[in-house]
Amino acid sequence: MQKTLLSKKRIWKRCRNDDAWAKIVQMQNSYHDAIKLIKNQFWINFLNNVEEKKVFQTYKFTKSCLIEKLLSIQNLQKELKIEFNEKCKTFLKAMYSLSLKIQINQELLLNESIQWSRVIKEKIKHAINFSALRKALESNDMSFAIIQWAYKTILKIFNLVYLDLIENDYHLKIWYEDTRIILKKSNKLNYSILKIYRIITLLNCLNKVAEKIIAVQLSYIAEINDKLLNFNQIKGRKQRSVINAVLNLVHDAQMTKSRENTFIYLLLDVKEVFDHVALKQLIKILIKLKTLINLINWIKCFLQNRVIDLAFNDERQKSKKISIEISQDLFISLILFLIYIQYLFSKIRAKFENLQSLSYIHDVMLYIEERNINKNVKMLKNAAKIAFIWAENNAVQFNDSKSELIHFESFKMTFNQMIILLNNMIIKSKTYVWWLEVWLNWKLNFKVHVQTKIMTVTKMLLWDNEIFLHETA
Repeated sequence: MQKTLLSKKRIWKRCRNDDAWAKIVQMQNSYHDAIKLIKNQFWINFLNNVEEKKVFQTYKFTKSCLIEKLLSIQNLQKELKIEFNEKCKTFLKAMYSLSLKIQINQELLLNESIQWSRVIKEKIKHAINFSALRKALESNDMSFAIIQWAYKTILKIFNLVYLDLIENDYHLKIWYEDTRIILKKSNKLNYSILKIYRIITLLNCLNKVAEKIIAVQLSYIAEINDKLLNFNQIKGRKQRSVINAVLNLVHDAQMTKSRENTFIYLLLDVKEVFDHVALKQLIKILIKLKTLINLINWIKCFLQNRVIDLAFNDERQKSKKISIEISQDLFISLILFLIYIQYLFSKIRAKFENLQSLSYIHDVMLYIEERNINKNVKMLKNAAKIAFIWAENNAVQFNDSKSELIHFESFKMTFNQMIILLNNMIIKSKTYVWWLEVWLNWKLNFKVHVQTKIMTVTKMLLWDNEIFLHETA
């Protein structure tokens, strides 16, 4: 096929007509599609047969330039650690901090929680059949491909086992064991800082299916019960995306302009989202929401008394027994985090009736509509104070450097407004902001966003053109 492609290119160079060029394009597409198909099939076969210790080899195949060893890292006291065991202790201490000391009322847990809605067989089927086949394996070498084939053969046994395990809050001992692979993030200046590294959790595939079933069950409950999630929490619900969040904001701003009022919003960013979710506080929130008793017990069992192994630099630490907070790469983490912060919005709305809020995972937006600009700013300042006090009491932190303020006006621009946070950081009003990968300017005409996207596409086209000229030269 490659020889045929080169032959057609030579023919085109001699005649330079449209028919010859069309044949080259068709041959190139077929050639590249064939290569992609072979590579994809080879990669799937490799991942289905890869063993736990070969996860570093897998990483070399994908990003070989980033497989450098972890030379030294800093602990919380800024001391450099070089030895493997010292690095492991540093990572464990940074990843799994102590939870808040909150007492759980067991009688409240048993008496006021509503009953578990039965897991239906369709959710088990969906969790198994729609799991990624390319997931790296844990120690039992059982991939999702094997589980899917087994499910087709012994469907009734799978349904019965998962129904009983979930409804009785039981976790198999092997489900408590997982491996944490520590990898470097790309293009960072100082690799001695702990936050520069990415942690990949290798869970048992059967455990991942159970976790996915619980996450889907929670999303379903959030749709039929408005108490589990606040109505303005966009993510975590079916068929809701970034577009819905942006359109919600644009609609409210346009309605405000039609009423000739001013519209101002404050954007807050939750810092290190999943690292600041305390298990005991999460359980307390679930109890307050009168959540399912089986679900509360399942989450407690899932996050407590886990046994993990840390692996990096081609070495592996001995198993450590810990109680974890929710991890970013767990399927259930997103919905648990949204439940964790949902009381923030009801607390603010109870204090300020005219103030609205919108949330997309860790991006929290507070906005208000009034004729008086100074009144708007004052109310947002008080709302921000409530948010920061709530965050301090619930082991949550906001990233002050990502806080932004923008004023949408109907007739004129007002850029001299500012808000002072509790830590005395000053947030000045901007002409445009970057929110959920969309540039929003004070007129809400998306002019800045369109110009930015055009520049990006133009650069890509110029780069592709240079590559094409180089290949055809």
